[in-house]
Amino acid sequence: MSTISESAIPHEPHHPGASPLWCGGCGTDKHLIIESIQAQAPRFSQVIAVFYTCTSCGSSYSHAATVQQAGAILNRRGIQDGLLEFGSHYFHCSEPLREVKTAQRRFGVPQTGRPRSRSSPSEALLPTKVLRCSCGFELEIPA
Repeated sequence: MSTISESAIPHEPHHPGASPLWCGGCGTDKHLIIESIQAQAPRFSQVIAVFYTCTSCGSSYSHAATVQQAGAILNRRGIQDGLLEFGSHYFHCSEPLREVKTAQRRFGVPQTGRPRSRSSPSEALLPTKVLRCSCGFELEIPA
């Protein structure tokens, strides 16, 4: 799961060397996921290098953008209030969640009303990992 954006192109003053975070294939920023951010020299310039992908068409982009542009994508509503997913990392209380344990979750197969063959499984096992914030918040995700 990732931070998926909700709106259109950010309306902000043009910053030299920065381009909007935008999918040229889809013509929107609605489906963008920021994969990585790197600082650029000089650090005080407010311009960063951003690599991002579009979940709708699969296009990938890498170019300079402003901190504000990246923040606008990252600060849009994520999977849960207060939880930010960035690439394969999750953040809560502005800090990365730590993996504290792994588990196996059992899921029963729904009854269909039809007889089940002996070879049909009655449940499925899903390996998961539990991530924890220092505040006590926990998140269990597929491993």
